[in-house]
Amino acid sequence: MARSFVLWLHGLDDSGPANEHIKALFTSSEFRNTVWSFPSAPPIPVTCNNGAITPSWFDIHEIPVTTDSTKDENGVLKAVKHVHAMLDKELAAGTNANNVFVCGESQGGALTLASVLLYPRTLGGGAIFSGWVPFNSSIIEQIPPGSKKTPILWLHGMADRTVLFETGQAGQHFLEQAGVSCEFKSYPGLGHSISNEELQDLESWIITHLQRSLYHHGRTAMDLITVSTKPIALLTITLGSTIFFILILRPHTFSPKPDSMARSFVLWLHGLGDSGPANEPIKTLFTSPEFRNTIWKFPSAPSNPVTCNYGSVMPSWFDIHEIPVTADSPKDENGVLKAVQNVHAMIDKELAAGTNPKNIFVCGFSQGGALTLASVLLYPRTLGGGAVFSGWVPFNSTMIERMPADAKKTPILWSHGMADRTVLFEAGQAGPPFLEQAGVSCEFKAYPGLAHSISNEELRYLESWIKTRLQSSS
Repeated sequence: MARSFVLWLHGLDDSGPANEHIKALFTSSEFRNTVWSFPSAPPIPVTCNNGAITPSWFDIHEIPVTTDSTKDENGVLKAVKHVHAMLDKELAAGTNANNVFVCGESQGGALTLASVLLYPRTLGGGAIFSGWVPFNSSIIEQIPPGSKKTPILWLHGMADRTVLFETGQAGQHFLEQAGVSCEFKSYPGLGHSISNEELQDLESWIITHLQRSLYHHGRTAMDLITVSTKPIALLTITLGSTIFFILILRPHTFSPKPDSMARSFVLWLHGLGDSGPANEPIKTLFTSPEFRNTIWKFPSAPSNPVTCNYGSVMPSWFDIHEIPVTADSPKDENGVLKAVQNVHAMIDKELAAGTNPKNIFVCGFSQGGALTLASVLLYPRTLGGGAVFSGWVPFNSTMIERMPADAKKTPILWSHGMADRTVLFEAGQAGPPFLEQAGVSCEFKAYPGLAHSISNEELRYLESWIKTRLQSSS
């Protein structure tokens, strides 16, 4: 295989480093000589987030994104210049333009489309996940003839309430009008996230478009690679973020012998606008033998109107009044308590199946992290632990009086990025004093430079944290 290049453009309020581990998920031999790049968007004010400064390639005026949404064409064209500079650099390094692929999710998908359509050469392809057309049809006149030959793969969930499915469908018609080849794939039931099925399709699609060098009698010939269907696991967590995880080898930490491990249970609560099925591949990343007897559950939040998204109906455990979330943000206590009842019912069911409560762990990201905290603090028994990622305290201090004595013995792990502009770091920092006031043990870990996403470092620590608390069957 000749050298190839994949440029991944993240979504709103995400970062490049948080996505770097996606490259480890492409294990097919065809990617052995692939160079990956995960750039980060600059922090700018974003209109749909009430002007909050957050990592963003360009401005987004409203959520959900529709075909009629206002377009920040100047911002898009400015971002395109930066992407083109990265492509130019890779071509200067000797990479065949037909082996260069640009991929992106949500806002990054929109930028992917703009970047490949306006690049002066034909590339290997552009893959758009849950994106949209970020400019008007008048831009068609600016599309170079060479770029019209770049194939486009467009993947969109039919249940997407952040970038509406119709918005994605409009992209196919736009490209047809421009004379650009587009393969559009729809995924029933999928919200604003990337599924494992989509990633499998992406892998196969890239492999069929990769060019390789074959040396025969001293000559180089271009040939196509046969399709591989090796599956790829991806975990996505939204609020504009897509996070990829890969566990790496590390020094052994003490934990009970795997052979003696009893049944355990991990309940994962997703963030705003996400879904349970989209997160299921996380269980494949916990490969340590200590998790051999672990049952995983990934429930989905019901669809509710969300105030911070202008009343749009989307998967949400309870209402969120504003973004960014601060320590003083209004709290939907009634909605939280209703969601807690549903979580408790799932825990009760697992206990009835015979699982030791100290082998039950509730974990969650962002809104799911806030619900994790509420659920373990109000549960009548001591659990193995609660892990809160980029969450916040979703109720007032008066709730302390309702916390059962046994719940206060459940250990809490709180992980938060110091560069988080969606749930401010100060909102996370307010958690430990609240828990201290309640008499609850909390380990708080801060991650410099990390935005509203989960890093590989956080996941590695979560794995070891759970392992040290698992109870054996003896």
